[in-house]
Amino acid sequence: MLKTAVILAMLLTLPALCSEAWARLARPLTARQAFALIPTEIFDNTREPLSEADRAQLADQGVTEHWSIAEDSCDTLRLASAEGLPDVSLQMFRSKKGAVAAFRTEDDNGECISELWYISAGGHAAPLPLPPEPPVEDFFRPDRDLPGRLSASCTYCVFDNGLEVLPSFASDGFPCELEPDNAVYYLWSGCTFMKKIKKLR
Repeated sequence: MLKTAVILAMLLTLPALCSEAWARLARPLTARQAFALIPTEIFDNTREPLSEADRAQLADQGVTEHWSIAEDSCDTLRLASAEGLPDVSLQMFRSKKGAVAAFRTEDDNGECISELWYISAGGHAAPLPLPPEPPVEDFFRPDRDLPGRLSASCTYCVFDNGLEVLPSFASDGFPCELEPDNAVYYLWSGCTFMKKIKKLR
């Protein structure tokens, strides 16, 4: 009789246990969990690269010899360098089918470096290309008189809502200093990055 009661109690609690386990699996990955899945290529742009073993330690314990977790929330992870190098941050942009994990750091010249990874709902990571560089005309008023054959080389900087495009201009192949009339962003729409042009002046 006692044996039957124990088996019955186990059967009654099984659905609750299964539901709890399923709920854990169904929860979206945090930025810290996503970091544990992604190769450490972004750290190659710093003077303190991160090995795979160090990455696992950092994700698990929050600290290694050269890096430590300075900010840790569901959507944001910020890693600080013990040597005072620029931070490495990870921002999650979520959709119904998964998420985009966006890394950001700076090189020795203070230039922003960004890298995108797609994280599937099943927890698989794959690199994503950055959005296409916008045409140089996006940065200026249509009536502005511009020098020579103008071109732009762009870098991308991750922020809370997406990516900011930072241009460097050249005229006839020579670098030139020009103040843009517009700022160009790629903002997260909930499923992709959409280009938005904002007037500066």
